[in-house]
Amino acid sequence: MATVIKDTQFNFRTNSALLESAKQIVSKENYDMTTIMNQLLQKIVEKQSVPIELIDEKAKRREMIIDELFTELQKGYDDYKAGRTKPADEVFKKYGL
Repeated sequence: MATVIKDTQFNFRTNSALLESAKQIVSKENYDMTTIMNQLLQKIVEKQSVPIELIDEKAKRREMIIDELFTELQKGYDDYKAGRTKPADEVFKKYGL
């Protein structure tokens, strides 16, 4: 990653207890808040979107479910293309249909 030129300052309001807790965690991991905030901004720009887990836990779970479903669909499609299939009547019988 290229060196980021820090040529501006941005201030925002937050909860003091929240900020102190975050600073302690970040410090324990040998980082500083400036580095963490710059990394967050960099990720937003790289992905061209806000990391959903920062905003909405429900949306994060939804994304995980969609990813899992897509993986399963892709696996099924790959099986179909490779000829790993079962006759429909066998599948229906298995599920009592």
